Amino acid sequence: MAFSRENGNSLLLVSLLHRRVQLQVVSIYNTDKMTVTGVSANNSASEPGRIRVNEINPGTFEIDIPREGFSYKALFTLLIIFFWLLMILVWSVLLFQYGKSWSLVSIPFWILGIVTLRLSLKTIFASQQITVNNKELTILRLEGSTRSHVTFKVEEIESVTFVESAYKSLAGITRKGIFPAVISKNEAFGFGERSTKAEKQFLTGFINSVIRQ
Repeated sequence: MAFSRENGNSLLLVSLLHRRVQLQVVSIYNTDKMTVTGVSANNSASEPGRIRVNEINPGTFEIDIPREGFSYKALFTLLIIFFWLLMILVWSVLLFQYGKSWSLVSIPFWILGIVTLRLSLKTIFASQQITVNNKELTILRLEGSTRSHVTFKVEEIESVTFVESAYKSLAGITRKGIFPAVISKNEAFGFGERSTKAEKQFLTGFINSVIRQ
C-alpha cells in the first residue's frame, strides 16, 4: 500500500484518505445485490448519476467522481453561509454605533463564517478518481491545490464495502454518514462520501467485480 501527496502544503493525507473506523453492516445497502456482471466501460447505462467509467487499458478502469459544483444542494448551503455573514454584518454595524471597541465582539463570528465559506467551497469543488484493475486500486483526491492518493495491491484488500464514519459535508463541517470504503489491514479508506445511494451502490459493486476478475 503506497501513499503520496503533491503540491506543497504539509502532509495531511491521513485526514483526506485514511479513517480508522469500526465496520458496521447497514441493511439499507445490500451488498449481495451489487455484483456487476459483464464489466465493460461501454455499458454506460449502468453508470448512475454523475459517475463516469472509462476503460483506459484492457481490464483497467478509471472511475470519475466529479465535483459537486453549483448544484441545488451546494447553492442552498452557500445561501445559508451568506445569510450568516449578512447577519454578522448587520450586527457589526449595530455594535459600531455604541463604539469601535464593541464591534470587536463580532470578530470571532466573522472568522467562523469566513472559514466555513472557505471549507464549503473547497468541498464543493473537490473531486475523486479511482483507477482499478485486478492487480491494484488507486484512490485519487483533488481538493483545491491539494492532490493526494493512496494505492493498494489487490491482495492487500480485505473488502470493498460500506462503513459508517465521519466525513465532510458540503458545508465543510464533519458529519456522520455511510459511504464506500476499501478495507485493508483492518483500516478503512473512504471514497464517494457525498455520492447518492445509487452511486455508492454502483461504486461498490463495480469495483468488487473488477478486483475479483
